[in-house]
Amino acid sequence: MNVHKGYPCVGYDENGQCVAWKTPFILMVDRGTCTFVTKVRHAQNVGASGVLIADNQCMCSDVSAGKCTNDPGAQCESFEPIMADDGSGGDITIPAFLVFKQVSEY
Repeated sequence: MNVHKGYPCVGYDENGQCVAWKTPFILMVDRGTCTFVTKVRHAQNVGASGVLIADNQCMCSDVSAGKCTNDPGAQCESFEPIMADDGSGGDITIPAFLVFKQVSEY
């Protein structure tokens, strides 16, 4: 799969370059090492109308109740993460939501 600016290429122009996605579209991205604000800003910069951030960790209570499928050695969190502004989010204009791991796996 060819990738353009972090998302799959949906087609090619006459020069063989990836064609930009047509808005509106919503990106689903994995939770990871950069801040939530950085993820949303990147999505906004490529034209997304909104962002779903897929959590990669189960809540500890979900694991004990058998609600979340964990990969071997995966960690769990005691508290739900809070998507907070890191102080640089004044330019963010699109909505963003964090979805639990068990929701994002479907």
